Amino acid sequence: MAESAKRAKKRRIINTIYEAFTKYKQCLVVKLENVSSNQVQTARVALRQSKKGFMIVGKNTVIKKAIALRGKEPVEEDGDFDVRKPLYTQVNNLDKISGLLKGKVGIIFSDAAIFDLKPIIEGNRKPAAAKVGMTAPIDVTIPPGPTGLDPSQISFFHALNMSTKIQKGQIEISKDFKVCTAGKKVENSAAVLLQKLNIKPFAYGMEILWVWDNGTLLTPEIFNMNPAEILGKFKSVASKVAAISLATGQPNALSLPHMIVNSFKNVAAIALQTGLKFKLLDNLSTGAAPAKTVAAKKEEPKKAEAKKEEKVEEPEGAADLGGMFDDF
Repeated sequence: MAESAKRAKKRRIINTIYEAFTKYKQCLVVKLENVSSNQVQTARVALRQSKKGFMIVGKNTVIKKAIALRGKEPVEEDGDFDVRKPLYTQVNNLDKISGLLKGKVGIIFSDAAIFDLKPIIEGNRKPAAAKVGMTAPIDVTIPPGPTGLDPSQISFFHALNMSTKIQKGQIEISKDFKVCTAGKKVENSAAVLLQKLNIKPFAYGMEILWVWDNGTLLTPEIFNMNPAEILGKFKSVASKVAAISLATGQPNALSLPHMIVNSFKNVAAIALQTGLKFKLLDNLSTGAAPAKTVAAKKEEPKKAEAKKEEKVEEPEGAADLGGMFDDF
């Protein structure tokens, strides 16, 4: 019965993966090393509630077998032929995923954007203690300050060549002391020291390693870019392609609008110099400020009328000159 249950579970996982490659065009390989089952379950629930996809965690051999079956068309001799035949569609480069299934990993099927999935997948990180023999993901340095330990344990710090002093009845570290180096294994003395000081220097959670997008394998350098960075790079490349196309005279979707505008400028310049006229040029020359021209024409008669009605005022005494010019 136990063996039959395992076989049924294995078949269910295979058929689920088989169907997922028909429904989804994107598959994520996530790292699960040092990740608790509670963290995995939290991510599963979040994906299900957001309706952005689902996660499968199982033996790599089972997942690889499912991928191998999905890569070839089902035949009638297969046990689940009736289930898989309606779901079959050709999918390219599935073998690339199989080569990435090493160590503790899981796969997530989703068509959502990666920057929307990252908070769900990588946001749940928990602090962890340093264990003997594990590889340190980061450098760990203990800063100066009180340790909270009584002076009877001073010999332990001396054995590690740490600079310490007794201050207010407790051991105090005098200088920075590096206990772990990124990429190297944690030694026994470092693990004990961090445990004594109640320091959990590391934080672990799921991490997206690879993204398989409709047959194309994306590296972290690509899928970690946000939309603003992608748009900026696209604009930069488009500008360079347009410049090269204009310089070489090769028309394409990027350079053609510039070519048309530049050609029109040349034609317009020749027409203005030779006195030639055509409709587009007339619209360009007369349509620049028609409102101002009409308004100016309307204002001219009003100004003329105002001048006619205006009377010239004579200074006082100018009309009465004592009759000195009456005889003339």
